[in-house]
Amino acid sequence: MAKLFNTLVALASACACLRSCMFVPGPQRGIDMLAVGAAPAMLGSAPAFADKIDDAAEILSVRTYPFLKDIDWSQDYFAKIPGNDNVKLLEVVQAALSMGAAMDDKALKAGVMAHVKAIGSVDSKGLTSLADYTEINKAIGHMVASVPAWKSLDVYGAVQGVLPQEVPDYLITQVNAVQGQYPADAQLAYQAFLDFKDVVKAGAK
Repeated sequence: MAKLFNTLVALASACACLRSCMFVPGPQRGIDMLAVGAAPAMLGSAPAFADKIDDAAEILSVRTYPFLKDIDWSQDYFAKIPGNDNVKLLEVVQAALSMGAAMDDKALKAGVMAHVKAIGSVDSKGLTSLADYTEINKAIGHMVASVPAWKSLDVYGAVQGVLPQEVPDYLITQVNAVQGQYPADAQLAYQAFLDFKDVVKAGAK
């Protein structure tokens, strides 16, 4: 189960990194989820997969939103990486910038606009509305589908390299964990992400 939460944390961190590199910043103590994502509609992938990615994003959003609601995104530890290595952090930025530069311009613009709109619905816990979150996920799907898969893996691998094991161990204590077990919301979110990943991968370059 540790792999489950590590994957979720890496996903959220990658989206946060991509957002910080390519999208407008959100409120100082909030995260325009994502989380998250993100990243964000349809212009970056093959027409045959356009509706499939959007449909999958809607399912992903509904199934992961309860998990996101369990988290207080306004906490300042989301802006910190304990024990970080500046060289490794630069590798994350480099991988994210490389991925962003390779994205379809129209898909990237759609992702930016989805994030801009989502900022308007961010609540006191740093979470955007389900509707805006869904649009971000649609945009993310098409952005990711517009680049070779290895670029996504580069970002994932780089983020994994800067997250100490203490991070997921601590974060799991901040959601509805019971006696060290991962909450049902987290497990459902993990499976939904895997399903979404398969659809995006099928429509990727």
